[in-house]
Amino acid sequence: MGFSKILQIVGILVALDALYFGIVKNSMKMEMLMLLIGVIIFYCGRILGSKS
Repeated sequence: MGFSKILQIVGILVALDALYFGIVKNSMKMEMLMLLIGVIIFYCGRILGSKS
């Protein structure tokens, strides 16, 4: 498993964690921030994976 796949998995986990914050903690600001960070991490993994 390469570094790009690990980044993609981490990005998905951060996005799922963001949904948890939105539903359980009722914090829309934190949910949107974490979702944005998760998407950025995921796409960094996608870009790194497509180059190798």
